[in-house]
Amino acid sequence: MTQLSREGFTATRATQVSPDPEQIIDIPCADAFSIIVQLEDFAAHRLWRGRRLSYSGGYQQGNVSLPFMGDELRCQHRSAYDNLRLNIPRQTLDQLQVELGSKKIDMFHYEQGGNQDPVLYHLAQAMLPALQRPDRVSQLFIDHLLLAMCSHALQRYGRLRPASGKLPASLTPIQLRLAKELIASQLGNDLSVQRIAQECSLSRSHFSRAFKQATGVAPHTWLLQMRVERARVLLLQRPAIPMVQIAQDCGFADQPHLTRVFTRLTGEPPSAWRNRHQPPTLLPS
Repeated sequence: MTQLSREGFTATRATQVSPDPEQIIDIPCADAFSIIVQLEDFAAHRLWRGRRLSYSGGYQQGNVSLPFMGDELRCQHRSAYDNLRLNIPRQTLDQLQVELGSKKIDMFHYEQGGNQDPVLYHLAQAMLPALQRPDRVSQLFIDHLLLAMCSHALQRYGRLRPASGKLPASLTPIQLRLAKELIASQLGNDLSVQRIAQECSLSRSHFSRAFKQATGVAPHTWLLQMRVERARVLLLQRPAIPMVQIAQDCGFADQPHLTRVFTRLTGEPPSAWRNRHQPPTLLPS
C-alpha cells in the first residue's frame, strides 16, 4: 500500500494479490467521501452499509465507486485487487462546490460495479507516480489532479448545478502577469494553486480553468516549463556547475528528476543539450 497525504485529501493505492476471502473489514466512519478507481479487474467483492449487503460482485478495470464514508461500511475482498482511493473530507468538497457556485451534495449517485469512467481512470493513472515519490511532485500538480477529479465527480455523479452567473473565460492581462511572475519567483518552493489564486483574487477552480485557457497548459505544467527554462540558462551561463546543483537551483527533487523532465520537454537530456550548445573550442594556431 502506498499513500500520499496532503491538506484536504488522502490518496492511497491498495493492492493485494491474495487477500483472505473470509475476512470482513470494518471501514472507519468519517464525514468524508471516497473516489475509488479500479486499476485492474476485481473479480469478487462484497460491500455492506450498516447490516445491509449493498453489493456482491466484481468490477472491471476503470470502474469507479464513490461511497460516503459515514455509512458504516464493511467490505470483503474475495479476489485480488488493485485500486486507487481518494478520500476527501466533506469540508474540502463543500469548499470546492462553493467555488463552483453549486449546491452542496449529500451523496454521489452511481451504480455500484457499473460505472466505467475513462476520465477518472486517466487522472488516477497520472497520480500513481506521485504516490511512489511524493518528494518529486509539486503542490501545483497535486492541486490540479484533486480539482480535476473532484470537479468531474461532482458534475457526473453529484448532479452539480452550475452557478447562473457566467464567469470570465480567461484571466485579465494583470492577473496573468501576476500568476506568471509568482510561479517564476517560486521555482524552488512548493507553490500551491490556492496561493496563486488568492493573488489573482479568484477561486482555485476558476483560476485553474482560466490559466489553462490563457496559456494552453495547466499551472503545474507551466511551472515545469519555467524550471526547464531556468536550467537551460544555467547550463549555458555556468557550464562547469554540477548537474545536481542545477537540479537543486531549479527546484527539482534531484538530478534524475531534472533529467526526466528536461528530456520530456526538450527531447534530449540536459548533458546532451549543454554539449550541443557549448561554443566550439578554438584550437591553438
